[in-house]
Amino acid sequence: MEFKKLERNNTKKVLLVLVVLIAIITTVVSLKSRAKYQVTKSAQIVNGVINYKPYDFMIVEIRKENDTGGYEITDKVPTTGYEIDESQSKCMIDDTNKDTGAVLKTIDGNHTFSNLKKKDKCTLYFSKAKTAGEQLLVGKTTNAGETGGFGTTDTAEHKNTLYTDNDDFGTTYYYRGKVNNNWVKFGKNKSNQDIYWRIIRINGDGTIRLIYAGEGSAATSDGGYTTSGEDALINKTTNVQYYGSYNQAEYVGFEFQTGQKHGHGTDNTVTKSNVLTELDTWFEENLAESSSNEWNNGNGKIDPDAGFCNDRRNSQSNSTTWGSETDNGGTGTTITWYGAYLRLRPGGSNPSATNKSKPTFKCKDIDNDYFTYTGAAQKTTIDQKQTSGTKSLTYPVGLITADEVTFAGGLYHQNNTSYYLNNQSNGSYWTMSPNSAGGGGNAGVFIVNSAGNLNSYSVNSTWGVRPVINLKANIKLTGQGTSSSPYEVS
Repeated sequence: MEFKKLERNNTKKVLLVLVVLIAIITTVVSLKSRAKYQVTKSAQIVNGVINYKPYDFMIVEIRKENDTGGYEITDKVPTTGYEIDESQSKCMIDDTNKDTGAVLKTIDGNHTFSNLKKKDKCTLYFSKAKTAGEQLLVGKTTNAGETGGFGTTDTAEHKNTLYTDNDDFGTTYYYRGKVNNNWVKFGKNKSNQDIYWRIIRINGDGTIRLIYAGEGSAATSDGGYTTSGEDALINKTTNVQYYGSYNQAEYVGFEFQTGQKHGHGTDNTVTKSNVLTELDTWFEENLAESSSNEWNNGNGKIDPDAGFCNDRRNSQSNSTTWGSETDNGGTGTTITWYGAYLRLRPGGSNPSATNKSKPTFKCKDIDNDYFTYTGAAQKTTIDQKQTSGTKSLTYPVGLITADEVTFAGGLYHQNNTSYYLNNQSNGSYWTMSPNSAGGGGNAGVFIVNSAGNLNSYSVNSTWGVRPVINLKANIKLTGQGTSSSPYEVS
C-alpha cells in the first residue's frame, strides 16, 4: 500500500512538471512571435522614415500607387519617390468614426503624422511624388495651340486647358486667355506682406515661370482673371525708363556693351539697363534677404539656372530676311529690326489672318541673349547644345518677353482686356523684347499697355515693371490657384 501511494504521488508530480513545462514553452513561443512581429513592424515603419511612438497608432493597411495609376497593397512604407495621398489616407477612432483631426502628409521627403488620437487605426495611401509642373497638369487637358500662328487676340476662358509648344529645353505648357487659376502666393516683401504672382508657363526643364502680380492682397475686380493696375507693378509711384538714352541700338540690351550687338557684360565695359537695376534692387530687398528661403544664394526655391531672353537677333530690313553677323545692324545709329518685330508685327499695325504673328519660346542666340545668374549651371538644349547663358546677372530676375505675351493672348495693336496679363488702367509695363532702332538710333522695346496690347516705345520712355522669376522644378504646390486660394510653395 505504501508503494502504491508513493507511485500515485510521483505520477501527480510528473504531470505537474509537464503542465508547467508546456505552459513555459507556450509562453516563450508566444512572446517570441509577438516580439518578432513588433520588431518587423517597427523596422518597416522606421525604413519609411516615420517617427512615432508604438502606442500612438496602428497601421492596418498600406497601399501605394502603381504604374497604371491604381493602388496596390504593400507590406512596406515606400520612401523615395512617394508621398502620402492626403485625400485618401485616413485614421479611424473606431470602426465607424474617422479621426478628422489627424494630419497625414509628406514634408521634404519625410512622411509625417501629427495630431493623432491614442490607438488610432490608420490606412495609408502613397502616391508617386509629383513635381510642381506635374501637379499643375492634373485635371487639365493640353492643346497644341494655334500652330499656324496667331491672328486674333484670345478672350476666351481656358481654366482647364494648358497649351503646349517647345522652348530651348523641351516641351513648355503655357496659360492662355482668360484664366483665374494660375495665382501663386510666394515670398514676403520688406514690409512682411505676402507677394502674389501669376504662372506664365511650365518651362521645358520643369521649372515654373512667374510674373509679379502685387503685394498684400490678391484682391481683384473681376474674380481674379486680370490684375489691378498699379498694384501689379513694383514701381507704384514712379515709372521707370528701360534706359536713360535712346540714340544707340545697343540700348535695347538688358545689359549691353557699346559697339557689340550681342555683348552681355563679361568685361569692364558692361552697362546695366535702368530696368535691370530696378529689378536687382527690388529682388535684393524682398527675396534675397527673406527669412523664408526664397533665394538663399541659389539654395532656396527660386531656380538659379533658368534665364530670360533679350532676343537681339537683328536685320537691316523689316522683312524676315535676317542680316549676317558681319553687317552693322544692332549697333550705333544703324537702322535695325529685331526678331520680335519680325515675328509679332506682321502687316505692320494691321495684322491679317493671312499673315499671322508667329511667336517663339526659343532664344535664337542662347549664349549671348539668354540672361542668367552668375552661378548658372550648364544645361543641354533640345538640339543638344551645351549652354549656361550669359552668367552675368546679379540675381535671377528678368521680364516677360513679347513672345510670351502673344502666346498668352495679347497681340500687337489689338486690345485685349480679358486675358490674365492685362493690367487694367494705369498698368502698362515693359517687356524685355527689343523692337527696332531707327536711323537716329531711337532704340525701342515692346511694352504691354493698359488696354492689353503689345506696342513699342523708345527706351527712354517710362513704364511699369513686373518682375519675372523661375521656381525650381522640385517644389510642391498646395491650394487651388485662385486669387482667394492661391497656390503656395513648399
